[in-house]
Amino acid sequence: MFAGGMLQLLGVSATMDNLSSHFNKLFMLLLLPPIIFESGYNMQKGPFFKNFGSVLMYSFMGTFIAILFSSMMFWVTGQVGWTFEFTFKESWAFGSLISATDPVAVLAIFKQMDADENLYSIVFGESIFNDAISIVMYDTVISMGESSESTFA
Repeated sequence: MFAGGMLQLLGVSATMDNLSSHFNKLFMLLLLPPIIFESGYNMQKGPFFKNFGSVLMYSFMGTFIAILFSSMMFWVTGQVGWTFEFTFKESWAFGSLISATDPVAVLAIFKQMDADENLYSIVFGESIFNDAISIVMYDTVISMGESSESTFA
């Protein structure tokens, strides 16, 4: 807070606005790939590829179902008047953001308990893929409507 206050007093708000607008691209191109590649490099490849079909089914279907239901519930509660009314696009963006689960604690317990390696690889693979699916879905929803062309031509 102190550093932010000092930057505000120095009048660098235009520079900060420019920096914050480029942070999304910086995060996606420079910070996220090493995290994902490190996870993939250190995993047990045998059980992961043996259960690859299950991992893909759980990650894609589970994430899309979570996006669909959370987005629709968020939108419907606004339409009914229980919460602030958001647009359909805002609801889908929010649903995409919150739909990815992060089972770090579950994976830590699995490792500590020496759980079945197939179960561990399915949960680990699903968590890696659902994060990526949520990021792509969020970027897709946010970019909809920015071009001059109609999406539903």
